[in-house]
Amino acid sequence: MDSYNIIKVNATKSTNDKVKMLIKSKKINHSDLIFAKYQYKGRGQTNKRWYSSYDKNLLCSLYYDLSKESNYTIPRLNFIVGLSVLKTISFFSNQKISIKWPNDILAENKKISGILIENKIKSGKIIYSIIGVGININQTNFKSIPNATSLKNIEGKEFNSDHLLDKLIENYKLFFLKSKDENLILKEYNNSLYGKIECKFLIQDKVFFGKVVEVIKNGNLVAEVESIGLKEFKTGEIKILI
Repeated sequence: MDSYNIIKVNATKSTNDKVKMLIKSKKINHSDLIFAKYQYKGRGQTNKRWYSSYDKNLLCSLYYDLSKESNYTIPRLNFIVGLSVLKTISFFSNQKISIKWPNDILAENKKISGILIENKIKSGKIIYSIIGVGININQTNFKSIPNATSLKNIEGKEFNSDHLLDKLIENYKLFFLKSKDENLILKEYNNSLYGKIECKFLIQDKVFFGKVVEVIKNGNLVAEVESIGLKEFKTGEIKILI
């Protein structure tokens, strides 16, 4: 089983960018993890800014070398990381935690965590993955971010970020191991999805009502959408609204 080496930094542009710098200078090894108190240019999917107060949240990026592995796909990595983060937050909270496809974790239908996975691909194979995760822990004010929350907001008490990181690493180990059975991990992922009873979608700047049906092996979303019916969507073709 992988041994995780935690590298703590006070502040960095973003933890994913810090990993990239260490890759370039050849100063990082498989399963090294950058853990920052603050990032001044944190980002999420499609380069959206991720705002975080100093020393209030869990901000980390894992370098995972897959050059000797042949059976990891981008969707499978998304399933592993999504479930790892969800189970970590669930350990510290009694609230309903769910995965909003493709890369957010919700608590009480508000965003509590974001995931940014960046992969180096050569000849169709993943060489390495940089797994960036932000979990809102003790921050209580989210002025510029609608529909955001934190563990402190939903549980009414403060948490130790080191304890969350330890649990996240424990879950990474568990789900990388579990992922050898892709059907099992996909079933668990689908059982954790937000919007399976009803939700709103944004498609080509129009809002539709419907529900999430499932995510399939290729990572695409199957949804039942009003006036459209049952359809498969790629990332970027549809957005789930909260």
